[in-house]
Amino acid sequence: MSERAPDPSRGGPGIPIGEVATLTGVTARTLRYYEELGLISPDSRSAPSQGRRYSPQEIERVRRIREMQEFLGAGLFEIRDALKAEDRLAGLRATYRSTSSTAARAAVLREAATVVERQLEQVGARMSRLRELQIELENRRERHRVQLAELTQQPQEGDALSAAQETATGR
Repeated sequence: MSERAPDPSRGGPGIPIGEVATLTGVTARTLRYYEELGLISPDSRSAPSQGRRYSPQEIERVRRIREMQEFLGAGLFEIRDALKAEDRLAGLRATYRSTSSTAARAAVLREAATVVERQLEQVGARMSRLRELQIELENRRERHRVQLAELTQQPQEGDALSAAQETATGR
């Protein structure tokens, strides 16, 4: 999907919600829900007739949300927390770059390390839950295999009847 530049002749800056929906593969309703949850925010809405318009950065944010949902299986509230952390880290990077004070930079780095530590804890908890699920599924698979082996080793009622019929007919 190629992103195109906003067309100023079509009602101001930003890309209309319908186009964003098409570009990102979600519905306009989903975009409004993301906005309601605080996951995204329109770039502008200068007149009620214009509707929501989004920046290219918000389009990338929608794509990031979809990626976290699809590939990580994350819920929207988890995604909101992750995006808040990413936003905070971006703000801290800007602050770090804008100052030359060693003390200010050290404070920024301490806070950034704390934010990343919380993210690592969340990832670790998710990985632990996934590992538990994996173990449970592996155990279930093994039980099924054992039951299948037991079934195939025991002659079944139908199998005994078929064997008797084959013996009687000389097959």
